Amino acid sequence: MTPPAPFLPTNPGISLVDGNPARRRARQILLLSERYRVRSYASCAALVSDPASRDHACIILDLSDSRLAGQDDDGMAALAAMRGLGWTGRAILLDARAPSPELLAAAARQGDRILDRATTDGALLAAIAAAMLTLAG
Repeated sequence: MTPPAPFLPTNPGISLVDGNPARRRARQILLLSERYRVRSYASCAALVSDPASRDHACIILDLSDSRLAGQDDDGMAALAAMRGLGWTGRAILLDARAPSPELLAAAARQGDRILDRATTDGALLAAIAAAMLTLAG
């Protein structure tokens, strides 16, 4: 007998962080069309300061967006802050550069996924689905 499929919330939540308004809106529309609940943020500081962001199972964060660079908007620091505030979800980190060994190790420890910033919509949706399954199972 095959085990039942893992239970997933009807409309899982995703927090989307991207400093580029056009790209953020396009991804938001994509995710909404897939029936995800989406909260979008123009900065890491906005993500961390919003208590509702901790209710979402997944964070999509563009690490190579120069608009998110800086002491208050470091993506990895924001993830650490979210986890320190009790968030237990998975992150999908988008990066235009080859990830450093430190970043790879940190992502592996937390069960996060690193994708190329130019990833296709299909690959991004597949990574989200995989992240949701790891949380459910």
